[in-house]
Amino acid sequence: MDFSNELINFIKELAPRMSSQEINNELKKAHGRIDYDPNLMHHQCNKSQLLSFIETESLQAIEENQQKSKEIQAYLGDIVKKWSQQCAKEKRINEDHLKYCSAVLLPYGSVLLGVADSKSDIDLICIAPEFIDRREQFFNGLFYLLSNEQGMEQINKIESTSNPIIKMIYKGFHIDINFAQLNSDRVPENIDENLDELRRNLLQSEDKSMYALNGRKNGILISKSMPDHSQFVQALKIIKQWAKKRKVSSNIIGYLGGISWAILMAKICQLFPRVDVCQTVSLFFQIYSQWNWKIPVVIDESDPEIETFKTLCWKRDEDKRNDKIMQIITPAYPFFNTTFKVNKITFQTIYHEFQVGAQKLGDWNEVLKPFDFFDCFQYFVAISIVSKSSENFHKWTGFCEAQLPKLLKLVGHNEATYDTESFELRITPDGEENLERDYAKSLTYFLGIKKLKPEAWPLFLRIPITQFAIELNQRKLQNFKNEDEFNMKIYIANVTDIDQLRGKLSPRMYDDEYSIVKKIKTNPEDKNGSAYLVKRISSIQSSGINQDVLNDMF
Repeated sequence: MDFSNELINFIKELAPRMSSQEINNELKKAHGRIDYDPNLMHHQCNKSQLLSFIETESLQAIEENQQKSKEIQAYLGDIVKKWSQQCAKEKRINEDHLKYCSAVLLPYGSVLLGVADSKSDIDLICIAPEFIDRREQFFNGLFYLLSNEQGMEQINKIESTSNPIIKMIYKGFHIDINFAQLNSDRVPENIDENLDELRRNLLQSEDKSMYALNGRKNGILISKSMPDHSQFVQALKIIKQWAKKRKVSSNIIGYLGGISWAILMAKICQLFPRVDVCQTVSLFFQIYSQWNWKIPVVIDESDPEIETFKTLCWKRDEDKRNDKIMQIITPAYPFFNTTFKVNKITFQTIYHEFQVGAQKLGDWNEVLKPFDFFDCFQYFVAISIVSKSSENFHKWTGFCEAQLPKLLKLVGHNEATYDTESFELRITPDGEENLERDYAKSLTYFLGIKKLKPEAWPLFLRIPITQFAIELNQRKLQNFKNEDEFNMKIYIANVTDIDQLRGKLSPRMYDDEYSIVKKIKTNPEDKNGSAYLVKRISSIQSSGINQDVLNDMF
């Protein structure tokens, strides 16, 4: 379908480096046809409202936080250096070569892009020489050293995943440390200048190290491709705050993570390099609310090593790109689909929020208004990850959170259970801590359910929940010791008293303290000692699956 001359001429005015044919081809390739209001490009987009939001959210006041982050990175970097030199001595590396054998700790993700705020994770990659391995030295030796650091509030190693990391909270900062083992006995002084060669040498060996290095390379390519990096950073900060307020920011559950938002914004900045921040954010909603999501979002900065990589790992790359509901592709080769956890249910939520944002453009207070999860749905299912002791709880939580997208996928792809025209389903991106009074530790997610058609009844959840329970129990037996079986469980339950539940939630579940004051209706009677009145419908236990009170309808 052809684009209107007005659209082509308008974009040509904004991107003079592109010919009319190139513009036409680019937009057709990406999304078929886009209709939007050119007036939003030529007025101030109510810029004062948007700037007020920036000031309110302290998006311009993060220098102090960034400085503390740099200090922590430097301190952890010294620990990594000393640890790696000790590893070298144990391997009897010659004293003269020790200075060349040190591992380094470098940032990637939001820290590297310059968009980290006080709530952002610090993503770091430990790049080590070949004599330091992942299992013994990284997940045992370094993990032990970090565990004993003063100021370490919480630390956990997540090994059984495609992206193994050490996850911790240190002096208030949430930190993830990835690991890359080089095919060399030394780490180059200037990593970024040698990154292509280091990645090329890993192609035939270790996938996990390759993709860890690509985390750093992706940030470099995105930054390099931006016509105006400072404007990209400012616009991306706004969109990331919007995503948190609208509760669509969490790659763990199946929403979008930091790298996905960065690529989406980078694409807009490339298409429209001569607009201001306000117009960039406006275009973000207009373009993605109409995007043809069968086509991947790919930014224009190609990996300089792409031809070399293509010949060696094309098939492996294709396996990670095909048959996805949504595709946002990293610029570094081998390409990686950052939205591989997005499922039918979370995609519906993300796309809906793009449309809501586009419809409300012109009034930033409405666009950036927090989403009130508990006011927008009729029925609620609680998914509670529980433990009778604090020991191993964070490991158990990480394990269960990684499985939750599979539950949503089972529900969303079962046509006998769910269709998007009859029901809207939505899960909270974050869990609420310690709602279950019968357990020492708990983390609870909520699945909201809304009927879109009066005749759409019932919603049968027995099959997907039972299948999820069986699969999760099998994985649990493989990953946890027998003595942990009794203490750690996951419940899926129908919430029968939402008013009582409201009184137990923390402010962050609302993002609006006034709304909490209005809505809390406390129930003084809590006879069974639980935080909310529920009917258990499925649970994982050491003896198997308890389905005595399965309830099929919501």
